Amino acid sequence: MRKLLIVSPVFPPIGSADMHRVRTAIPYYKRFGWTPTVLAITPESSGAVSDAVLAKSVPPDVGVVQVTAWDERRCRRLGFGQLAYRSLLPLYRAGSALLERGRYDVVLFSSTVFLSFILGPLWARRYGCKLVYDFQDPWYREQLNFTRATAPGSWWKYRVDHWSARYLEKFAIKSADHIISVSAGYVRDFMKRYAWLDASKFTVLPFAAATEDYAFLRMHGIEHGIFQPDSALVRWVSAGRAGPDMDPILAVLFEATAQMTINDPRYAERLRLHFVGTNYAPPERTYKLVEPLARRFGVQNLVEEHPTRVPYFQALALYAQSDAVLLIGSLSADYTASKLFNCIMSKKPVLALFHRSSLVAEIARGFPNVFLATFEQSPTEPEFHAQVRKGIEWLRAPKFDASVIEEKLEPWSAEELTRRQCAIFDEVCGVTPTPRAERGASDARS
Repeated sequence: MRKLLIVSPVFPPIGSADMHRVRTAIPYYKRFGWTPTVLAITPESSGAVSDAVLAKSVPPDVGVVQVTAWDERRCRRLGFGQLAYRSLLPLYRAGSALLERGRYDVVLFSSTVFLSFILGPLWARRYGCKLVYDFQDPWYREQLNFTRATAPGSWWKYRVDHWSARYLEKFAIKSADHIISVSAGYVRDFMKRYAWLDASKFTVLPFAAATEDYAFLRMHGIEHGIFQPDSALVRWVSAGRAGPDMDPILAVLFEATAQMTINDPRYAERLRLHFVGTNYAPPERTYKLVEPLARRFGVQNLVEEHPTRVPYFQALALYAQSDAVLLIGSLSADYTASKLFNCIMSKKPVLALFHRSSLVAEIARGFPNVFLATFEQSPTEPEFHAQVRKGIEWLRAPKFDASVIEEKLEPWSAEELTRRQCAIFDEVCGVTPTPRAERGASDARS
């Protein structure tokens, strides 16, 4: 059994989209010949809210080493408070101690706390471990995402972070034995920036379909607490962030919804569109992002926004107790929604609005409970508007064969995508993976 050290600063009981790759893979690593240890930050020092229910979804026999990040209040007095900076040295010390005590064959960095990635080259040189990076978002972008007016925090800090990301990413990537990415677009950007990289260094893997999460939801009787059951109302639900990159798509949705209210006012009286967890700001600083846009199109009476994020399993409960799911994409073709399979696994009708070249669009086409509306260049395209109108009509009276959904999920299951991860680990270590038949017999013997 080979040993895998996973650096995931945010890990249950802390909930964040970037830890689900590891969380859903944890039950299967040993099945494919790898014993995992997770290196994370303590909930108390992370600055985030703990989710005790999420922690219960992690197998109890998994080794999780938690270290304390520097105190946020003291760090803010010195001009920095982000977890990336506060956790860097504690993670380095704890990771070095683990690597010193026992040989880890591979270190996997799976997080959007990208600053932690620079620890990889330091450990590889000192301990000879192989490095695999999991990029779920871009670390560095050529173009600035924000202006002076929209930058989070101070402008000069944002510019320093952007400048440093360019050189720190290069430092980390030079030592990578393999790179996992959720988007082929990210791979193209890497190969364009770094001429020494080639396609063999990359594997594109979406977030997995963790079918056991819905079983966990039912077993624990988890409720979402957003709305009360009411058979007189029709509820369409979107759970996840909103923002400027999604506004043009939402505008088309609201425009089509406004037209529907004119054509069928009796149905519109029953319809409610719930947008939950739209703003990632802390609860005391959050504000609504979707309702102001709905007001522009005259559908504010249909739209109810709960901007504060809800725990992971409460979001699943929202999908399970809705009449339909709204899956809103981004203007970017590289955006890969981590909640794609969660929406599909609800077996509710899903209206997905995405860029035509996105990985989400490619995958979603294969599922009968998804109506996919796509655009090529811009959501302003007339064809996209027409597709969204058809999608709304389909949501009102959906017809699909739910019995085939589970079969179609199998290639994207947590077990299968973990197997593909472990095949990467085997490859970088020069190890021949155990055939599946032998592995099954071994599991049975143990």
